Amino acid sequence: MHRFVEAWRAGTRLRRAALAVLLALVAGVAVAGCGSSDDDAADTSAATTAAPADTTAAADAPAEAPRAEASGGYIWSGTPEEAEEAVRAGEADAGEPVEPPTGRSIGVIQLSGQSATSKAIKAAAEEIGDLFGYRVNVCDPNFDAQKVPQCATSIVSQNPSVVFSVSQNPGPMGSAVKQAGDRRIPWFGTGSASTRSPYINDLGIDGFALARTLDEWLFRAMDERSTADPKRLFAITAPTVGVASLNEENQLKDDIEAAGGIELIKHDLDLANAVQDTLNTTRQTLEQNPDLAGMWTLCDFCLPLMAQTVASKQPGERRTVVAGMFSSPETIADIRSGRADAVADYAWALPVWVGMDQALREWTRGDSIDQGEAIYDDYSLPFMEPYVITRENALASGPAPIYGPDYETYFKTKWAKEYGVG
Repeated sequence: MHRFVEAWRAGTRLRRAALAVLLALVAGVAVAGCGSSDDDAADTSAATTAAPADTTAAADAPAEAPRAEASGGYIWSGTPEEAEEAVRAGEADAGEPVEPPTGRSIGVIQLSGQSATSKAIKAAAEEIGDLFGYRVNVCDPNFDAQKVPQCATSIVSQNPSVVFSVSQNPGPMGSAVKQAGDRRIPWFGTGSASTRSPYINDLGIDGFALARTLDEWLFRAMDERSTADPKRLFAITAPTVGVASLNEENQLKDDIEAAGGIELIKHDLDLANAVQDTLNTTRQTLEQNPDLAGMWTLCDFCLPLMAQTVASKQPGERRTVVAGMFSSPETIADIRSGRADAVADYAWALPVWVGMDQALREWTRGDSIDQGEAIYDDYSLPFMEPYVITRENALASGPAPIYGPDYETYFKTKWAKEYGVG
């Protein structure tokens, strides 16, 4: 079961921004780093040059297009009652006090530093590292398949105490995965689920529930806005990025078949040329289908580009519903200003807190680490349930909202009682 959350808060804060601002923000050169979070200067790797922005789409954009201010980061946005519940649950679930492990380190292998999910995973690891005094080493392959095994090798060579990878299948990461397993280093997969491996504890989502949550909302919104028959839906997919991506695409197809009256226009994203590919295909699809009812994507940084292109092609009353999965500050800004309509999301950083809690229990109490989704059964709060963010609950300004249990308060309360940290 999952909770379909559309809560209360509303409001907007507008500013003027040309399309070039968004492209510079999303398409800028990302430095893929292998190093310590204690000193950004220690992060090193080859930079990946992004494709040039699509000048035709930029020319089509209004000179001054209103767009809400984007604010980095995420903030839990539940109720005071939910926060109090997290404190009570953390105290109740805490084990007996023990000395916290010292001298440990955390390794993080991102999908890309451009991805909001990767950023959230890194930030969670660094916050936990600060709590316990652990060093955090991060490597960012930036969507480059050749850099993935290099990142895994680099992280494992630094002898981490625990590893978190983001939406990475074990095969492309090479022999480092087995080396970590042979050394009994706990390794947790986060973000999108990966293919099975005896050496990785996969806490990534399988994608089915997230896609169902989005499709339920999106199809209803398309029915309310469009009278076309059939209603055409444009989807940008990425079936090679983890198991969940393919599952989300298949779930979309199943939901379309069950709903009836929807025609799917599908495009597989060119990851090596993602920004320009998104702009080009979105523009072309709109030009070929002026009555397009909806847009759907599982690519977090693609959604703002799709929304920007729709705004340039439909400068008056927008006819096309724009929605996706995996939030980013830019997407939240677009939802607040009305450029985009919705994003289905999870608390993406939560598996890092859960994985660290499991690792701490193994190190201090000798408890075995539960595998996969069964890991959440250890906790009294309903973790990892998807929700939808719309203009009604996107908050007026500031960081992107997170809904569901207050997991940070829960674990900080639990660890304060168990390990005396915080």
